[in-house]
Amino acid sequence: MEQGKRRDNSPAADTKIDYIINVLNRLGYGVDIISRAPSAESHFLPASIETKGENTYLYFASFGRTKSPIRVVYRWFMELQFFFWCLLNLKKQEQVIVYHSLGYDAAFLKLWKMKSIRIIGDIEEIYQDVCKQTACKSRNEYRFIEACEKYIFPTQLLDQKVNIEQKPSLVIHGVYATENVTEKKFSDGKIHVVYGGTLDPNKGGATAAAVAAAFLPKNYHIHICGFGDPTEIKTVVADIQAKSEATVTFEGELKGDSYKHFIQKCHIGLSTQNPAAAFNATSFPSKVLVYLSNGLKVVSIHIPAIAQSAVADNLYFYDVQTPEKIAEAIIRASKEEQSGNEILYRLDMKFCDELDKLIAE
Repeated sequence: MEQGKRRDNSPAADTKIDYIINVLNRLGYGVDIISRAPSAESHFLPASIETKGENTYLYFASFGRTKSPIRVVYRWFMELQFFFWCLLNLKKQEQVIVYHSLGYDAAFLKLWKMKSIRIIGDIEEIYQDVCKQTACKSRNEYRFIEACEKYIFPTQLLDQKVNIEQKPSLVIHGVYATENVTEKKFSDGKIHVVYGGTLDPNKGGATAAAVAAAFLPKNYHIHICGFGDPTEIKTVVADIQAKSEATVTFEGELKGDSYKHFIQKCHIGLSTQNPAAAFNATSFPSKVLVYLSNGLKVVSIHIPAIAQSAVADNLYFYDVQTPEKIAEAIIRASKEEQSGNEILYRLDMKFCDELDKLIAE
């Protein structure tokens, strides 16, 4: 992301993409990152190119955010810049790793037909499983996935679901890097528990984490750090705090180093998304690996995508999505010692080898 400027990026996507770029660099590849992220500010941001080590980052000019009807024109302006840059600069048969997004599925379908580019699709989830999409977007999503020549998936379950033709693929749950832990744990005598991620009520994780505080004793403190509309979670936090012995606070949206330093002070990380949601059948919550890499123990809902993952033995599961069961798992985790560093190191080495082979195929 541009220094000193704010683009409307997904923090989870940024984290995953940065890790893949790091692995590509270790394999000897320089990477050109083409970002379609618009301005998240109220003012115009000019186009820019940044060089960081052996990588370049291209950002397109973007008008500021607005609720005015003219925002449609602003979106077209971004789409045209993105499409024509790719049309003029991508070479025929060039391999392009594309982080799947409904925002540019249609553009890449056109580029695939016009330039015969070879798409390696990083398919994190099927977005129409998360929330209802228009018929056009749903159609383009599946057409884009079908057009990919190779895949990067977060779970084996998603690979089995969409990779019908058994094209070359690999599975990476998230970021396997182990962070340099520089922060000391909170030392106020409490067990500090953190939920970091989306506040989207369709996914339900933030609310479930907050409500669990009502069933914890007073020496626990739950922190909610999230991106998205905070209106609902603020109401939930205020309501729970009014009747709970434990402490629950909303910390707002923390990004980058600020987020990393904060969670390193905590003891337990929560992965509490709604198990009934369709997307949970195939997607893997990236927050699980972020917690492990920063030295936290992890409490997670027991669903196949996580229970069958390579890190399952390092997690503390609960089986039913109720605040009582979440609280029980938190208390259980707080009484044991466990580290995820060794498994992350092994998975990192495995992913380096698999990505090198995928690109060479």
